[in-house]
Amino acid sequence: MKRFPADPQAKRKALLDAVAAIGPTLQASGPRSEELATLAPDAVAALRDAGIFRLKLASEMGGAEADPLTEMLVLEQVAYHDLTSAWCTMVGATAIASLGTFLPQSGLDKVFANGEVPTAAISFFPAGQASRKDGGGYRVSGRWRFNSGIRHAEWVLGGTVVLDSDNGNGGPVVMFSAFPAKDVTLHDNWGGVTGLRGTGSVDFSVQDYDLPEDQTFVWDLMEPQPLRGGPSYRLPPFSYVAKEHGSVALGGARRALDELVKIATTTRGTFRSSKLDERQVVHRFIGEADLKLRAARALMHERYDQLWRKVNAGEKPDGPDIADVRAICVYATDLAIEVATMAYHFAGNTGLHHPHVIGRLLRDINTAGIHQVMSDTAYENHGKFRLGLPADPLA
Repeated sequence: MKRFPADPQAKRKALLDAVAAIGPTLQASGPRSEELATLAPDAVAALRDAGIFRLKLASEMGGAEADPLTEMLVLEQVAYHDLTSAWCTMVGATAIASLGTFLPQSGLDKVFANGEVPTAAISFFPAGQASRKDGGGYRVSGRWRFNSGIRHAEWVLGGTVVLDSDNGNGGPVVMFSAFPAKDVTLHDNWGGVTGLRGTGSVDFSVQDYDLPEDQTFVWDLMEPQPLRGGPSYRLPPFSYVAKEHGSVALGGARRALDELVKIATTTRGTFRSSKLDERQVVHRFIGEADLKLRAARALMHERYDQLWRKVNAGEKPDGPDIADVRAICVYATDLAIEVATMAYHFAGNTGLHHPHVIGRLLRDINTAGIHQVMSDTAYENHGKFRLGLPADPLA
């Protein structure tokens, strides 16, 4: 298994070089993934062999344990090559990182058997129910939605409510349940979706499953308690994953804009009296879009650098921190939707025909924007905190 450099700058370069090396494979895989309704096998193999699925895994577990800026840069570049690959990397890297960070040692011995790092998928919504068994462990039933990358996963995780439990705040304990992929039932309900089709985000279910205690963990939404790994794992989950959503969206939008520039400077439509690069409205859109993408990217990087410094100093991110970075990443995604939509508009007949990448990016980025983490309630909560009003940054 390839090891990553310890030095942060050398690690960043190694990861970005690895993405560049597999870039052509990822780009070529996009239409095939959409056709298969799951990430194409050659893309899976390229990402796994390059170590990209280990982006967020603790270094002591064989991962890169990348700092937030490196994570964002890597996922942005993967998304530039292929947004489907980036989405599956984002989800898969979070899944395997959470297992490596929060499982007890006996659970690690099962998941990371023989020192191998498996692939994994995760569904955050607590759609499962668990009851404690006499003698230990749980009896679990549930059906979980939106399991991106599950068809190439070896382990799958689902949020689970523990019945007749008390978390100390008047509610039940919510834990993650980890199942070997061979033990779950997949439901083939992703083939008809409009966007992110290539992620293969089908449902999975279990019924009356005997789940050992050491295949469960709690990932607290405000104050995570990692068992291993560094400061990144002290970021609350919404802050931990929002940066990846924003980066994937910006990488896809930059690709859409560059594809439009290519169309505008190399082709003339059969029924157009002028080339795209001769039209002032196109000049303005490309100029504004370039600046907006760069500005959103800079803001996201700056704010996460501040949050990274905070957790490195041993401080806990608070409600305003969570709402702020989440709102920034929602803004980046909304901007990406705007850019991809206008790139599709100006591409005209070229982008219309399947499987052109601009048409795929239009569908995929718009779909990315309806993810729970990217809810526009993030704007509302950020505004409430700015006004000094009480708010729930997780809503």
